[in-house]
Amino acid sequence: MTYYRTIRLADTDAAGVVYFAAALSICHEAYEASLEQSYINMRTFFSDPNVAIPIVYGEIKFFAPLYSGDQLEINLFPKQLTDSEFEIKYELVKVAPNAEKVALAQTRHVCIHPNPRRRSPLPDLMVQWLDHCATPEAVDI
Repeated sequence: MTYYRTIRLADTDAAGVVYFAAALSICHEAYEASLEQSYINMRTFFSDPNVAIPIVYGEIKFFAPLYSGDQLEINLFPKQLTDSEFEIKYELVKVAPNAEKVALAQTRHVCIHPNPRRRSPLPDLMVQWLDHCATPEAVDI
């Protein structure tokens, strides 16, 4: 799945460069957009009192700075790891003037039952999303 995004002034720090937390937030936007493209109703899905899917791990590696106005292509590579866990690898590419890989990121998500906060199997909708998005083109971070 590919998501396109323009870097905004609010994404940058005082030096005018995107900082790591903003870049991870943009990756999360891409994840949400992918779920929506798969016809998952975000409001209904994430308000289920029996399911929570928190991010338990995240990292990002930059190869070049990003500035306000830069156009990004964000490629997602989700992969189910266990019946209750999945990861998403992200490739961030600045599309103009030349396609240039500027960052790689990764998040890991675990499905839990909110009370008693223990692992539980991923809901069918998430498993279907993971199957739909599966690709052999994973990136290494």
